[in-house]
Amino acid sequence: MRYETIQRIEALKSFYTGFREGVVRFAHWKDGVQYVGTTGKSLLVAIREINKEEEEGIERIKRNYP
Repeated sequence: MRYETIQRIEALKSFYTGFREGVVRFAHWKDGVQYVGTTGKSLLVAIREINKEEEEGIERIKRNYP
């Protein structure tokens, strides 16, 4: 893997680390479950979706910058 590819992946990981932190910090409790936003999505589901999006982004970088 080239240095440029590694840099792009690390930058993406840093972004998603901050994104997850923000989602966790602004989650709220209701009836013993943590929710995010106003859509009724649980924190656990939101984190899973963010992780999946991050993995897809890493794969896209690897494909486009071999």
